[in-house]
This record gives sequence, C-alpha cells and structure tokens, in this order.
Amino acid sequence: MSDLLQLVFSGLAQGAVYGLVALGFVAIFSVREIVNLVQGEYAALAGLTAISAVGLGVPLLVAAVVAVPIVILVAVALERLTIAPIKRMTPLLSIILTLGVSTAVKATMLLIWGPESRRLEPFPGSDFTVGGVSVRSQELWVLGTAAVLGFLVVRFYEHTLHGKALRACAEQPTAARLVGISPRTATMVAFAIAGLVGATAGVIGAPIYLASWTSGLTLGLKGFVAATLGGLVSFRVAMLGGLMLGVLENLVAGYGASGYRDAVAFVVLVLVLLIRPQGLALKTSGVRV
Repeated sequence: MSDLLQLVFSGLAQGAVYGLVALGFVAIFSVREIVNLVQGEYAALAGLTAISAVGLGVPLLVAAVVAVPIVILVAVALERLTIAPIKRMTPLLSIILTLGVSTAVKATMLLIWGPESRRLEPFPGSDFTVGGVSVRSQELWVLGTAAVLGFLVVRFYEHTLHGKALRACAEQPTAARLVGISPRTATMVAFAIAGLVGATAGVIGAPIYLASWTSGLTLGLKGFVAATLGGLVSFRVAMLGGLMLGVLENLVAGYGASGYRDAVAFVVLVLVLLIRPQGLALKTSGVRV
C-alpha cells in the first residue's frame, strides 16, 4: 500500500506540470480556436532560462520569477509575428504554423544551451515521510503552485468580465466585435496567459525533471493529451486530465516497465478520440464545466 501511495503522490506532482501546460492549450483555444504546439517550448525555455540565471549567481527564487515574464514576452512576440498577420486562421493552419514555430524555437534553444540536459536546484524546503510515503518539498511546491495558478486561471476566464470577453471571441466573434471586443487583442492576452502557465510549469518542474532543448516536446504532447480530455475548452478537466495522466504513467512504470511510461499519453489520446472525441467535459445550459 505504501508503494502504491508513493506512486500516486509522485504521479500527482508530475501530472500537475502536465496540467499547467494543458491550461495553456485551453487558454488559447477557448479564445481563438488555435492549437498552439509551441506550448511545451515555453516550459523548456523557462526552465533553461532559470538555470542559466542561477548559474550567473542570481538567487533561485529571483531567477524563477524573472524567467516567467521573459517567456511571457516571447509568447506574445511569437503571436504578434506569426499568428496576428494571418487573417483567416483555422485549427489545421494553426497546427502547421505553430509546429514550424516550435521547431524554430527548439533549434534556437539548441544553439544557445547546447544538447546537454540540466537540472534546476530545488526550491527551499525539507523532505519528510508520512505513513511510509516520502514527500519531497519540491513536489509540494509543484502541487501548491499548480493549485493556486489553476484556480486563478479558472477564476479569470469563468468569473470575470474580461475573461468572459476573451471567450466570447471564440463563441461569438461577430458579436464580440460589435460590442467592442478586439479578437486581435484577446488573442495576444490569451498567448500571454499561455506563456505564464507554461513558463511556471517549466520552472517548478525543472528541479525534478531535466530541462533541455527537447523537453518541451514531451511536455507539450502530454499537456495536449490532457487538454483534449476537456475538449480543449474546459480548464478543470484539462487540469484533472494532467493529474490523471501523471498518476497513470507512474503506475505503469512502477508495476510494469518504465519504457511504457511515455506510451500512456498516446493510448489515452487514442481512446479519447475513439470513444468521446469532443472530450470529457460536460455541457450544461450552454456552458462547459
């Protein structure tokens, strides 16, 4: 039982990182119906930036705080340069376009940081054991940060006027323009939010998982799978999907073979597309929950 609880707890921490990346996919798709395949690169870029800052002598917490706005600026700049000029954006076109941007970002990170993987030093805290389960302070940082940021994102999009205005751009774009909501501005804000959650995932996950120029691919794919569980429109289901995916991966690795860990996400994706392609989010009174 202690082994099972250990795998579940560690999986929750791992899944919280996936969940944050998934929130970025939903944040953009629910505003503009764009599938942003650069989302995982935000996490990798933030992790590597924080690691480099610490290497230059910057305190850990300061480096983490500085890395996030840098990635937000990168996310907004990429949106202005690649997404904004396109007048008629479709989901398929967005996949092709952002895939190319993702490749360019990975190549840039390879040139700057090289092929070596790096690990960020752990955040302050002490490890302890409860009921035979080893609890690392870094995992508590991950879970706590994901819970707070996830709550704030859901609160903003679903319970504030500005958040509802952003979602109106996807649901009723013509009506949104008539009442003065600019889809271009809404898209830029959505990319900034996606950069925020992606960068945060990369920073808090870097002390546990190695950061490299290729780590964004794995995080992006698994975050996308978690987002599809909510049909790319439900923040709650996307976050829960990330947690579930992390737990499933740990259970498969713990009771089966570690080599099958990365296959779990693809199996889940195939099952969702076959059984319920619209996602697992319920729809009540015209509002997805």
